[in-house]
Amino acid sequence: MKTLANISLIFLFISCANMVAPTGGDKDLDAPKLLNTVITEDSRNIIKRTIIFKFDEYIQLNRWEEYFYISPPIKRSPKKQIKGKSLLLTIEDTLNENTTYQVNLSSCIKDNNEGNILDTLQYKFSTHDIFDTLTLSGTLQDAYTLQQLDNAWIMLFNEGLNDSLIFKGTPNYIGKTDKNGIFHFPNLKSSNYKIVALTDFDFIYNKQEKIAFLNRLVNPEIDSFISLFAFDPIISVDSMSRGLVALESDSIIDSSMDSVFIKEALPVGRLKIITNEKTPCIFQLLQNEEVKREVYFSKKPYLIEGVNPGDYQLKYIADSNQDSLWNTGIWEMRIQPERVENYPSEITIRSNWDLELEWIIGE
Repeated sequence: MKTLANISLIFLFISCANMVAPTGGDKDLDAPKLLNTVITEDSRNIIKRTIIFKFDEYIQLNRWEEYFYISPPIKRSPKKQIKGKSLLLTIEDTLNENTTYQVNLSSCIKDNNEGNILDTLQYKFSTHDIFDTLTLSGTLQDAYTLQQLDNAWIMLFNEGLNDSLIFKGTPNYIGKTDKNGIFHFPNLKSSNYKIVALTDFDFIYNKQEKIAFLNRLVNPEIDSFISLFAFDPIISVDSMSRGLVALESDSIIDSSMDSVFIKEALPVGRLKIITNEKTPCIFQLLQNEEVKREVYFSKKPYLIEGVNPGDYQLKYIADSNQDSLWNTGIWEMRIQPERVENYPSEITIRSNWDLELEWIIGE
């Protein structure tokens, strides 16, 4: 009986143990860390060189074709190979003399187990004893919504390149915007450049993608931070396209013809905007990015009457051509989209109250 009891206890212990799954420890939340980098050849302007990136854990590639690039661009795509905890990148191309190259691996590497992505990783090497160190940074935003645009190409071209040849040649330098719409060129030569942004996956412009450009040259010795506004070349935003009442119908135009407003049911509030702007403009009141009211002004005062109570976002549009619409840009004619500004915080309209708002537009 004693032996039988012991056997029963052993069986019970084993059975209970088999029912409890091991915890496995804390979940790995850390992205791979770069330990060191080795270049197999030390000579310059060679046809073939291999860069070995050694990490602290086993790795795999992450959306390589989308995120990887070398700037200035090279003709042949580098060969890549994963060996355990290392990435081998082989460049088989003739490199430019006296040039600093940037290898972008941001978001290209993740660990094997949990898929933690290494967000930021760049590597620089030079075909000269001295590195190019001039920098240029900036942001890319949608010209109408002002939302930051991520993973878009930013390209720098030599100032002497004819505009008609920009998308037929290779950029002098390339970069991409991060998740906050910010781009950064860390290794530029002192020169004047034309700057263009595209939101598709290559350097060829098509009218199904957004484009941004400046009407002036940029120089990293003069410019430190610039803002680009990307636009869809086939879209303009008007009242009818948003399903609003058109300004020509069901609207009241005051005797001075200075403003247009839409009838609203009482009780309502009023909004008076005091600003430095004097040009014809459009003000929009939005809720959750949906336009609720739109008013066109040919001149001051900027008074919006009959506003339903509530919290709103306020948008300003410079109506440069005075057609009471927001107009997109035209790349072929080098026309920029009409300027848009968003008020930095929500505003609250109350019943039977006047809200007087001071707004220095452009700051």
